[in-house]
Amino acid sequence: MIEATVSTNARADLDRLARLADSALRIEAQLTPKPGLVDHRNRGAHGDMDLHTLIRSADALAPWWGVFGECGLVHGGETDDDFLARLRGVGISAEESMFEATGGVNTHKGAVFAFGLLIGCAGRRLRLGRTVDISVCDDVGDLARSLLVDDLLTNDALPATAGERLFRDHGLTGARGQAAAGYATARGVGLVAYREAMEILAVQPHLALGPMMRDRALLHALLAMLAVNTDTNLAKRGGVEAMARVARRAEELLRQGGALHPSYRSLMEHFDDELTAAGLSPGGTADLLAVTIWLSSLPSEPVRP
Repeated sequence: MIEATVSTNARADLDRLARLADSALRIEAQLTPKPGLVDHRNRGAHGDMDLHTLIRSADALAPWWGVFGECGLVHGGETDDDFLARLRGVGISAEESMFEATGGVNTHKGAVFAFGLLIGCAGRRLRLGRTVDISVCDDVGDLARSLLVDDLLTNDALPATAGERLFRDHGLTGARGQAAAGYATARGVGLVAYREAMEILAVQPHLALGPMMRDRALLHALLAMLAVNTDTNLAKRGGVEAMARVARRAEELLRQGGALHPSYRSLMEHFDDELTAAGLSPGGTADLLAVTIWLSSLPSEPVRP
């Protein structure tokens, strides 16, 4: 009876976490104005997709978030290598659904990687009766370090992908590095900036509460991450010089107040125009913003003695 109760509660928790991932993708997609990224304002630097493409992609991926969690709940007791292999299998199927819905356009491959690991590890926790809080990022870090070592650090073969070439030439680890670090950029930069912005905005009586305040705080978090993230999507499109240039521009905007500036929309729109004209899209940071949104709905880590 106890086992059945735990299983029922765990699956209810997984369903909530899956719905939060789906919501995070949709909130990130519709957040406007985002520099160089698809939103309500424009296509950003993307000629092959628009907001409708992102929504179709989110619709196709929605059923898969729960499958990742179920994988952790059922197979979480396996070795890390075996568990990763199972998550990869689910991820491949999820990507196939995404590509079918978008006509072959890569809209959310990075998000599939990130949320596959996060929700898979959440299922592992629930299998053991543990709470899923922000420290689930630590579980991802422990699990994903083997991905970094196996795929990049010990791979002596000629680089087959742009990401592998960027690692060879510049030491950029991309999405695998973010996972291996336990999503430190989302957790320690994006989430902190988001919460600080929400606190500041909440005491300004002339601001409307709800989605307007949330979206403004998320734009602030996006700027904070752009200022520090080594976004390989930028490096692929414009080289490491472009990546550094975007970081400096984000730092400049933050010094002016970022999304807390009274004229933040015009500042962000100008930044958007700059990146769009240059063909630069910080897609990796967009994935981290979706992770930040998801993490913002989780309890904080328990206080350690």
